Amino acid sequence: MKRQSAHLFVAAILALLGPLAIEGRGNFILWNDESLTVNSSHSQGILYDTSRAFIVTGGSVNYLYANNSSGVNISGGGVSNLYAYNSSGVNINSGSVSSLNAYNSSDVNITYRGSVGNHLSALDYSTVDISGGSLYRLSAYDSSGVNISGGTVTNCLYAYNSSGVNISGGGVSNLYAYNSSDVNISGGSLDYVYAYNSSVVTFYGQNFRVGGGLVFYGEQVLGTGILSGEWVDGTRWAVRITGNEPTATILAIPESAHKPFCIKYPRMDFNGDCKVDFADFAIMASSWLECNLVPQSACWE
Repeated sequence: MKRQSAHLFVAAILALLGPLAIEGRGNFILWNDESLTVNSSHSQGILYDTSRAFIVTGGSVNYLYANNSSGVNISGGGVSNLYAYNSSGVNINSGSVSSLNAYNSSDVNITYRGSVGNHLSALDYSTVDISGGSLYRLSAYDSSGVNISGGTVTNCLYAYNSSGVNISGGGVSNLYAYNSSDVNISGGSLDYVYAYNSSVVTFYGQNFRVGGGLVFYGEQVLGTGILSGEWVDGTRWAVRITGNEPTATILAIPESAHKPFCIKYPRMDFNGDCKVDFADFAIMASSWLECNLVPQSACWE
């Protein structure tokens, strides 16, 4: 009943905006399992529940909000400002987004010729997978995850607040790791790396070399300078370690000797071990039938 009232309220607001709210060129609102192919200009779009919006060539939206496991698929056209909440999904195959913010365990996938021209932010356990396309700037906060196997980040990639980054391909110009974040690099190319605040940056490769002030201390890389080597397929690479704070750790580990690492945490992985098993079921079961609704009688209606 509350969700229906919210929907009616938003619909009433959109109606006040005039005829364009009803026609295709103004605003649109979707809920339940509704879907819409966007092939013209819109000022605002709002998605709820499991609704879907398909942005195609000729379509554009100034402000687009995806809520409650809804989905946005962009295969052409563009979105100026896109906000994804509550496990929503955004797939950018081609076309462009200027600014994208993903919250609350939402997923963003960028492939082929998709692009984010200004800034993509992943927050609150959200996940970004990049296998193609290009981004200008990417920031991960609050235990979010970034997996890069292709495409390019042309300006900066920032990892904050225990976020995880896995790079196995593609290219990143500047990588900054802060606040106990964990970065694993096993492919692709990087120009500059900065490590601060108890973060860990690990290179998995072979034939490592150091120069320009870097030294090895076991598997740890100390100082600043140039680290080079080969990936497991023999591709040569070199990166300049520009920031290496004493509380941070930069490692160079031979590919054959490295321990398994997680490329993407499953959504129901409650204990953070990169797999869903009985331990996760036990965590879920420990809260079974827990209800914080007021009044309590509403819990079992």
